[in-house]
Amino acid sequence: MRLGLKLGVIGILTVISVLAGWYFYPKQVTYDEGFEEGFSGWEGDADVPQDPNNPGSLVDWNVSRVTSPVKSGQYSLKLYIDGRQDDGTVWIERRLSVKKNSQIQVKVSFEFYSETESFNVIAGVVGFAGTSNPEVEADFTVLGQANEVVGWKRYSHTETLKTGSSEEVWVAFGITVLWETEMTYNLDDAKITIS
Repeated sequence: MRLGLKLGVIGILTVISVLAGWYFYPKQVTYDEGFEEGFSGWEGDADVPQDPNNPGSLVDWNVSRVTSPVKSGQYSLKLYIDGRQDDGTVWIERRLSVKKNSQIQVKVSFEFYSETESFNVIAGVVGFAGTSNPEVEADFTVLGQANEVVGWKRYSHTETLKTGSSEEVWVAFGITVLWETEMTYNLDDAKITIS
């Protein structure tokens, strides 16, 4: 009887530990976005300087949905900034739900379009993943140069985060000005994986 009882207790403890591991271990979740149905929860945001030619106003910037160029489907997002002040960052961002008090890995990848290739460093491609809303240029990691190739190039950014009491993470990506000029780039086929 004692052996049977011990085996029963061991069996129950094994089942409990497997279930606990399954429950507490974050499951992988993937979000794919081609911007075919609008912005789908994404929002444009920026950290830009004052416009010296228009006192009291910021330099022009915008994020819009366009039909050309596209990597796949019928739409992409266009990022524009008046970078003539040699400063400013424009991005798209999205908040996603996660389990609190977890350690997770967030990977953001996306297609980035440049009309030209240049040896001059005109703009940087930037990415972000964190537990707070990105608000300034310094929140971002530079992933590469914007004009590395003519056409589409895939960029990615990965962060390991501790969620603490937060039940959300923010992901973002875009461009940061590195040369004094107006600039336009496109984004498409975003993929976010949380595991």
